[in-house]
Amino acid sequence: MAPRTRRAAPTLLGALATALAVVASTLVSAAPAGAAPVLLSQGKPATASSSGASGFAPSMAVDGNASTRWASQGGVDPSWISVDLGTTATITRVRLQWDLSCARAYRIETSPDATTWTTVFATSTGAGGVEDLVVGGTGRHVRVHGTTRCRTASYHGYSLQEFQVFGETGRVDTTPPSPPADLRSANVTPTSVDLAWNPATDDVGVTSYEVYRSGQFVKAVTGTSTTVTGLSPNGTFTFYVNAKDAAGNISQASNNTEVRTPPAQADTERPTPPMGVRVTGVTANSVSLTWTASTDNIGVTRYEVLAGGAKAGDATGTSATIGGLRPSTSYLFTVRAFDAVGNVSDQSTGVNATTTAGGDQVGAVTQLATDNDVPWGLDFLPDGSGVYSRRDAFDIVKLSPSGVKTTLGTVPNVVTTNGEGGLLGIEVSPTFASDNYLYVYHTAANDNRIVRIKVQGNALVPSSLQVLLTGIPRNRYHNGGRLRFGPDGKLYAGTGDGQNANWAQDLTNLGGKVLRLNPDGSAPTDNPFYGNGGNARYVWTYGHRNVQGLAFDAQGRLWQAELGNTVMDELNLSERGGNYGWPACEGTSGNCSGYLAPKRTWSTANASPSGIAIVNNALYVATLRGSRLYRLVISGTSVGSETTHFQGTYGRLRTVERAPDGSLWLTTSDDRDSVPNNSNSRILRVQLN
Repeated sequence: MAPRTRRAAPTLLGALATALAVVASTLVSAAPAGAAPVLLSQGKPATASSSGASGFAPSMAVDGNASTRWASQGGVDPSWISVDLGTTATITRVRLQWDLSCARAYRIETSPDATTWTTVFATSTGAGGVEDLVVGGTGRHVRVHGTTRCRTASYHGYSLQEFQVFGETGRVDTTPPSPPADLRSANVTPTSVDLAWNPATDDVGVTSYEVYRSGQFVKAVTGTSTTVTGLSPNGTFTFYVNAKDAAGNISQASNNTEVRTPPAQADTERPTPPMGVRVTGVTANSVSLTWTASTDNIGVTRYEVLAGGAKAGDATGTSATIGGLRPSTSYLFTVRAFDAVGNVSDQSTGVNATTTAGGDQVGAVTQLATDNDVPWGLDFLPDGSGVYSRRDAFDIVKLSPSGVKTTLGTVPNVVTTNGEGGLLGIEVSPTFASDNYLYVYHTAANDNRIVRIKVQGNALVPSSLQVLLTGIPRNRYHNGGRLRFGPDGKLYAGTGDGQNANWAQDLTNLGGKVLRLNPDGSAPTDNPFYGNGGNARYVWTYGHRNVQGLAFDAQGRLWQAELGNTVMDELNLSERGGNYGWPACEGTSGNCSGYLAPKRTWSTANASPSGIAIVNNALYVATLRGSRLYRLVISGTSVGSETTHFQGTYGRLRTVERAPDGSLWLTTSDDRDSVPNNSNSRILRVQLN
């Protein structure tokens, strides 16, 4: 049933509305430099998912007359209306004039063929009335895809009086702007900083700049300066900026600028030592402790637990469980308190505890080796030795189970992004005994790519290098990088969106995807979008922000972990051809209707998942920002109970892999500034019982 028809306005008001619509169609809101955008949609063919009744056809929304309208069938979510512009265009602006039956949540999407759609705008707070939207994208078809109605009664649908698309035909802009230069800071306060930069250049025109803090989006601005608020006192923050043009092309990142905020007030007073430290639980591999809170003139922010004088864990409250201990071993524990500016108390009085015999599910930890770079990817050779990639040094190291390291050599053509790029994922060929191939995901000068290279003896063979897939977008952050061979013999690769969120929904782009390749780099013919041709042939799943973890369970199902922006990180169970919602949906936040839901989410402060591994139906997740290892039990198509291990014990955790002997190898990630050989990382063995 269609939404109720509004009573016709008096003739004078109707004429005025029509005149205003015509005037609005000639105006440009925040137009880019270059040719003025023109109205492309008026009078063009329009289709819709449904029409509520005669007289409310899709063509009524593109006729230039605000007194007519399209209305969808009542009570149906989602619903959509699409216009065919007749030719590929650069889309810069969409103007929606809603009837009372507006959309609370909807997406603006573009497509070259009315089959593959790319989101160029999404909201869950639509206000109705006239919405004049500056967007960036290309396509022949433009669609308004409503998922939540403003009027929720079953007889109401969606209703648009005018659906106007503005842009430019005759050329499609694929050239990104130059990186903004000379990013600098000023006027640093405990909670804010002023940023400024030199303008970027573009062949058509820069329309906005996107400000990032340590890889997380902060805001978009149209000028070359801004004030960032919401910082914490006595903290260190790294900022950079990307430029964006009207077509949605994103530049490479500006230089980094590091800002340290001052304390909220002068504070030199140390917290009091924690008192009454006592043992509340003991197992074979862990000890649980509690204590009485310290006091401070301003406030205690965290506690640090030490075992034998070495850091063993962090806590924000007055209790902690310290794992990774050896069975039947005595430990002396102390605790100290920190305030917001880093003043530290004396250590508490020590308490002794002796672990029991036997073993926990996650057992004792031993250190295999240290490294002064960032061990990123990790896999195992048939002889049981590990091979890992060093992100910033661009080389591969062989590590024996006894801890002996041998450098195999440097991978050619790898470059850094001064962020998360470099030498990333590594996988040993399933047929290594006969072909000697290592598969590698790395950043190159203009893209991320997947290559393979042979090992002969204890050395890489540079002349054997084969480039298997190019064109994966790169930027300072959001480069993805994880590789995993599946039980089907295919190579799966997790990619990032290259800091252009719209690419995650664009099947013609390799960014924000899980890709599936044959070992020789060709696309398997049973991939879900193989028939689309081009890059879409490689896509297994899409709608991802930055895929970091891939692992197969005993049933041959692929689990995938990805980094969120500021709200939620995700653990997903991959479905062939599935869309996981980014950028409209982050975890379960945002406009998530119609997308596959994650199986588990975490706040970004408690996770930032990187590598994942599955052993005996338990899924292990290494986290960066969370500095902990999660263990989750797989239960059907979901995950059940979850335990947390090593919180703060070893710092940032990058990669976790199941070793041939049934243990886990775990790499830490002391990645300071993307400069090679200046980090302090470890490779650990975690016993599983």
